[in-house]
Amino acid sequence: MRRVLIALMAAGLGACAHGSHKPQTLVDLHQAHDWQYEPGEKLYAAMANDFSRIARKNGRAATLAQLAEAGYACQFGEAHEDYPEPMAVCTRSFATRACQMDWELSLTSDPARADSVATTDVDFRRDCVSTGRDWPEPVNSAIDDQLAPATLPDEAN
Repeated sequence: MRRVLIALMAAGLGACAHGSHKPQTLVDLHQAHDWQYEPGEKLYAAMANDFSRIARKNGRAATLAQLAEAGYACQFGEAHEDYPEPMAVCTRSFATRACQMDWELSLTSDPARADSVATTDVDFRRDCVSTGRDWPEPVNSAIDDQLAPATLPDEAN
């Protein structure tokens, strides 16, 4: 009986030790994923779930500070007496040699609870060389020319 109990405890501790680490900040969230190569569905789901969890746990002010620290630029709606903390829409763009990635995160507050987060929404788009890794759908863009060299004005004649 004791061996069974020890084996069960070891299995439980092993599962905890190998369990997935959930990001605690938005900087952690960006560092936890390979945004250029991981499947878009996985990245979108991770962003939606983790952003909502982090924002609701930390509140509006701390979340807005984390967004700024993670390189997001935020725009705010117009405050109203019924909604003193207006909606925030925050964007971030990043490019590698192979992909252009764009994130948009938004949050609203519960007007009855100061510094709260009532709703969150996310959008993630990726445009890569070729269209195989584009997300959420293939995008035909200049990057698909695989960064062809530009023609100099003297070469055009």
